[in-house]
Amino acid sequence: MKTKQKMNKMIIYVLASIVLIVFVGPYLWMLATALKTPGEVMAWPPTILPEKLYFENFVTIWQNSVLPRAFLNSVIVALTATVINVFFASLAAFAFARLDFPGKNGLFLTVLATMMIPSGLMVVPLFSMIRHMPFAGANGWLDSYAGLIIPTAVTGFAIFLLRQYFMSIPKDLDDQATIDGCSRLKVYWKIIMPLSRPALGLVAIFSFLGNWNEYLWHLTVARSEEMYTLQIALARFQTEHNIEWTLIMAGATTAAIPMLIIYFLLQPLFERGLSGIGTGMKD
Repeated sequence: MKTKQKMNKMIIYVLASIVLIVFVGPYLWMLATALKTPGEVMAWPPTILPEKLYFENFVTIWQNSVLPRAFLNSVIVALTATVINVFFASLAAFAFARLDFPGKNGLFLTVLATMMIPSGLMVVPLFSMIRHMPFAGANGWLDSYAGLIIPTAVTGFAIFLLRQYFMSIPKDLDDQATIDGCSRLKVYWKIIMPLSRPALGLVAIFSFLGNWNEYLWHLTVARSEEMYTLQIALARFQTEHNIEWTLIMAGATTAAIPMLIIYFLLQPLFERGLSGIGTGMKD
């Protein structure tokens, strides 16, 4: 029996190692390429590790490109969109989870339906809306922070996640707070929101990562280098006749750092948020 248990553990460790290599391998390759010289990247047979750490690639992308401005734009867009998504999605989720009003189920099904529409199909109608936005000038919200953030800020996915978590919170707390004189808004702000920090952290992670990595919509809206986001700036290192792999990988490594920071800061809330959402689904 002990031999069988040891074999099972060995198999689990081997499988876990393979999965780890599959997921972590591309990131290690990206970092290694960012630290190589252009000659090492094009050498054959290819080498996994650089012969000497070449940090000039990171210096080049910050000094001789639009990357610094694009990095700032991405930070502004991702943080602002995350705050908007968490706030307004939590309001909508509170209404779906706690309030009774005509057409609630139909509206929630509509929210779920938005999750099934590919984002690429929404580019043309959203572009038409912001292009002809009233009182916004000749070009509407094109080439502006408002155009980059607002049309895709609040997501049905965030509303769904928060609604499921809110449903796992006992409604007796709402009744007790109402007896003590709390309004619906106070119940939302004083009770539901503090108890929902794991779910809010989960939504913040997904929202930040989604907006940080967004390419198609930002490429559609941004018309000048001053409004480029990080993903668009990285694409500038690829031209018709040349691909600067070392600079692309250095830029991709730089772009991955904020995502890793956000994830590790909110990691304690991640699993708690998922477990609470699962409880809400059962209810």
